[in-house]
Amino acid sequence: MATTNFMNLDLPTPTVTLGPQYATDNNTAFTLVDEHDHTSGKGVAVPSSGLNINANLSFGGFKPFELLATQFNSQGATLVGAGNINSVYVTGGNLYFTNGSGNAVQLTDGGSLVSTPATFSTLEITSINSNLTISAGATFVFIATDTSGGAIQIDLPLAANVANGRVYAIKDSAGDANANPITVARQGSDFIDGGTSFEMDSNYGCTWFIGDGVSNWYRL
Repeated sequence: MATTNFMNLDLPTPTVTLGPQYATDNNTAFTLVDEHDHTSGKGVAVPSSGLNINANLSFGGFKPFELLATQFNSQGATLVGAGNINSVYVTGGNLYFTNGSGNAVQLTDGGSLVSTPATFSTLEITSINSNLTISAGATFVFIATDTSGGAIQIDLPLAANVANGRVYAIKDSAGDANANPITVARQGSDFIDGGTSFEMDSNYGCTWFIGDGVSNWYRL
């Protein structure tokens, strides 16, 4: 009688094992094969190359653990909407989380964690004298803009990449906006009061912009 290497199945020996015993050995072996699940003693472990995951994989409410690391493929854009709620992913080299409202929340900004934006009691200020594209991870609220050297454009972040109610105050701090206007522009397909940009041309003027967390910026 032979014994298999991995499941230790007792197999009948052809021309030796008699009919009733032959049938019994086969039935026992096939029963164990039928219930095998690749755990120890029940077959060979399935290698990673044997997995062909081509759709979402449910863990049935359980969690993976004892992972060495998790490596993400970078997404071409933020994952928003009901179908992506509670997702963690990477886009543009930064880590994001989609919250319960389906909005993208940026967690990292380059080599740093995104911190909480300033409160209205202590506004964080950044001063610029050249074009600026505001990162979704930026914490400043007040932008002091010096256009004495020429016109400047400030690009707001995608509204979906910042919290609902995120505000920026843009100030002509040098008093040259009439000669050298400040253009505030959208990114992507967002709107600023229904348009794509807004021009500030009043000396020492200041305009506030508030996002809806989806696709719109509004002037205050």
